[in-house]
Amino acid sequence: MIIKNVVRIYQWGYGKGAIRTPLYVFSIPAETLASKAEIYKRTPYRRDGYQRDLKQSRLGKGKLGVAGYILNQMGIFPTSILVNIRREEGKIEFTEEMKLGDNISIGTLSIPDHVTWYIIDGQHRLEGLKIAMREKEELSQYPFIVTLTNEDKFYEMLLFYIVNSRAKSVPTDLAYRILQGMLRQVKAPQWIEEELLKGADRRKAIAAMIVDYLNFDPRSPFAGRIQEVGEPEKPNHITKDGTLTRYIALVLRERMFQDMMYEKVAEVLIDYWNAIKEIWPNCFKNHRDYMLLSTLGLSVMHRLFPVIYGYCIREGNVTKEGMNKYLSFLLEPTPEHRDPDFKKPITEKWWHRVDGPGIIRGTGEGHYAKIAEKMAEKIAIALRQKETKQ
Repeated sequence: MIIKNVVRIYQWGYGKGAIRTPLYVFSIPAETLASKAEIYKRTPYRRDGYQRDLKQSRLGKGKLGVAGYILNQMGIFPTSILVNIRREEGKIEFTEEMKLGDNISIGTLSIPDHVTWYIIDGQHRLEGLKIAMREKEELSQYPFIVTLTNEDKFYEMLLFYIVNSRAKSVPTDLAYRILQGMLRQVKAPQWIEEELLKGADRRKAIAAMIVDYLNFDPRSPFAGRIQEVGEPEKPNHITKDGTLTRYIALVLRERMFQDMMYEKVAEVLIDYWNAIKEIWPNCFKNHRDYMLLSTLGLSVMHRLFPVIYGYCIREGNVTKEGMNKYLSFLLEPTPEHRDPDFKKPITEKWWHRVDGPGIIRGTGEGHYAKIAEKMAEKIAIALRQKETKQ
């Protein structure tokens, strides 16, 4: 494909390892773009995908839909669609014809016919226009403004993350996966490590890797039961990967886990959750009837994990059995506890959606944190009771 009157623009930044990057800006008929474009969605079978499913509400003919905007409103898109042709699939060639400045020129672009145009930003605009084209055939010639890059798949994903996280907020569960992919890029420029993969973002990326470990290790009580991004919900699913990632990232805030290999953290968490499963087995068998594997339970138990781990470290027995020992103190009556909901044993009934205490119906991370604190207090009281009896 030959495209004339293309503007090539070089842009750059001063992060370590960042380089001057060419961007090619031009206009192309919608029909041509639609025939070559692909939306690289994440599914369980395409684990490096970064796009989410299209939102039907943004495609409809109502006032908020793209098709409706074109058919009934102004129908103008002044911002360009961002597209990448992967360098590993084909290299584009630019012939300069007029220089407008040190970093701007006009010329002709030659693009191999076999390559795919991956939509980084603008998927709803393109899909909405395709819907409108079915009513107005002339819209096949609708001129789209396109900004094109010729970078590798990693940079394609990086551009998606930058555009969405800084402009209109990509869904968080997918952002975690994008960060996870960045973490695995050992040749990534240093600025990515220093600016994007530190602090909370780095913890989220590592947590996403741990979630994958929990979902695929057959020893894990979560094995095959975590709904991945892009995967339809199934009856056996007990949580979403984004939810579990969020709460494992809380665990990684604790210093004792920050220098630990993610595989090791995953193995310890498998022991921890297997111990929980032994104590409250029906919560796993009939998970929809109980709150243990809901957002509340996942938040509470991951907040409690460092406490249990600390007891096990002190005793020198970081095993499923060691964790079971300390978790079992939650089954003890603790009449000294300040909160009446924690004086009695925390049995499966305590977690039951209908029969459990009112405290399990509260929402919000602050509320979940208080429940975890009260559980930690209950364990400490039960330990003192045991030592007093001895």
